[in-house]
Amino acid sequence: MLIILLLLPVQIVQATDTLLLQSPHKTLCTKLFTAHGALLYQLQAGKQWVIMPSRLGIRVNNKTTGVHVQQITISKREMIRETHPTRLNAAVATQEGIAYTIAIKEPGTTYTIECRMFDNGCAFRYIIDGTADKHVQEELTAFTVPASYGVWYFERNNSWKLQSYAGLWQRTTISQLSTVSAQGPIQGKPLVIELPQKKYAVITEAALYNYSGMRLKASANGSLQVNFTEGDTGFVVKGTLVTPWRTILYADNLNALVNNQVIENLNPQPDSRLFADITYIKPGKSVWSWITRDEHYMEPAEEMRFINAAAVLGFEYSLLDEGWETKWPHKWEQLKTLCSDAAKKGVRIWVWKNSKEIRDTAQRDAFLDSVVMAGAAGIKTDFMNSEAQTLIAFEEGLLKATAARKLMVNFHGCQAPTGESKTYPNEMTREGIRGMELNIMKEPIPAWHNAALPFTRFLCGHGDYTPGFFSNRGHTTNTHQLALLYLFNSPFQCIAENPVALLDNDIYKPILPLLKTLPVTWDETIVLPGSDIGRMAAFARRKGHDWYVAVINGTDSASTFTLQPSFLSKKITYTATLITDTPDGNAFVSTSPEINTKYYRKIMIPATGGLVLWLAAHNNEND
Repeated sequence: MLIILLLLPVQIVQATDTLLLQSPHKTLCTKLFTAHGALLYQLQAGKQWVIMPSRLGIRVNNKTTGVHVQQITISKREMIRETHPTRLNAAVATQEGIAYTIAIKEPGTTYTIECRMFDNGCAFRYIIDGTADKHVQEELTAFTVPASYGVWYFERNNSWKLQSYAGLWQRTTISQLSTVSAQGPIQGKPLVIELPQKKYAVITEAALYNYSGMRLKASANGSLQVNFTEGDTGFVVKGTLVTPWRTILYADNLNALVNNQVIENLNPQPDSRLFADITYIKPGKSVWSWITRDEHYMEPAEEMRFINAAAVLGFEYSLLDEGWETKWPHKWEQLKTLCSDAAKKGVRIWVWKNSKEIRDTAQRDAFLDSVVMAGAAGIKTDFMNSEAQTLIAFEEGLLKATAARKLMVNFHGCQAPTGESKTYPNEMTREGIRGMELNIMKEPIPAWHNAALPFTRFLCGHGDYTPGFFSNRGHTTNTHQLALLYLFNSPFQCIAENPVALLDNDIYKPILPLLKTLPVTWDETIVLPGSDIGRMAAFARRKGHDWYVAVINGTDSASTFTLQPSFLSKKITYTATLITDTPDGNAFVSTSPEINTKYYRKIMIPATGGLVLWLAAHNNEND
């Protein structure tokens, strides 16, 4: 882990009404200015509007800032360069930017806005010093976007979807965003905006700690104002108030969009004491009995069948979901026995817990201590169903408490991530996504939702979608389901299909070698030509010297994908395994074409179908 700070000479720049904040190569420019005392900003990429003039300000303790501004001053300017390990799309994240510290003077008060300008994004946050409590009642912060621009958002035809970010990803225009939902104008994050010339912007937040999660209230004029779960009652921050980063990502194309690392960069480094030992943090694949449960669900013998199958498949984990505490008369003894028996097979256990039962810190700590004594590796906690400040505090408190006990965490029934896993690397995944469990609730996931997710929700970070549900795949094909395992980031990759069925049913024989070697983190990711949000997702991903190509068709019509792996090394030979669909989508077709950098082939992918290519490397440069 390396951080380099290159301090430039401090520039004290005073202006009565305007400051220009530029990214390192002047790709993006933020103009911060006042108009009749109101504080506003705008963001441009060259001559292209990204954000039109928009309000800044915050109401704290019945006093609204950003309305009577007298002076805005750049008090510090720093060049920043950070390199840190990541588990999203690459092995290492590197980011360069310029950090501006801006002093805002108003009658009787001064406060700070910090702004970071990157060539692929802009972020700002408010800082109000002082030891007194800060009652946050409203943010004036807005993002105004031209009303004609297209926007991807998750639908919410009931209140639960906004609480848990569980809607289907759909497209509308900014002008329609305020009325598109019968639930009202409040939208969750991120919002992915289609700029002219196939460029993209994303409105979201980063580093959500000690604050309420940001939602966005849409207006017909294109304004998107920060909104909180608590509404008019607000919430209280003790001592100095530091908001999360209000973040705008920018990308010239889908590849740059998927590989944008700004969100993680904006989060603090891990506490070196809390994470002095990180050897227990191990990405891996997990089996899971809940989604395919039958009358034997959670019987110890049945769970052991899953564990044995996990061992044969080379999976590192088995997740015990809801019911293990209520179905076992001597739950802790049984859990300890199961953990011990699993460990002999090279498999470790995760356990589920309703968050409502561990929100009290004493109950939380007692539960976690028992989990550690039983020998489990991590916990999955569920049903927060809110991003109010109290629930955000619960999440951070749990991450600290589990880290102190060397446990990993999976959050469910929650909001999308904001880069927390950089600061708390024991967070392995979180839901905040409409995932495969809906297939057993008679609301099967459509293919177009899957084809949108890599370019929408997964921009925020990992997601526990639980892919690979071959036996209950809805209106998708088997290879579509296989491809999801390679397209969707989750360092704890919990696979939906019953692992015993994977081993016993001959239909899965062609893909067992892929499942046994499936990576859950990546060294490099390339979005391939042909990708189109909601229509086709096509990725090439590298792990070590091996490459994997995964493609899904999100449409109800057959589509052509051109396989041209120019990304391959000319110095390496590869053994190829190509998995495609039978015409009816019910079985896998496995072939072994000879593939190198000059290979070119148009492949027909059936409606809602998929393609997976594994290129195993030989004769690499180190041989």
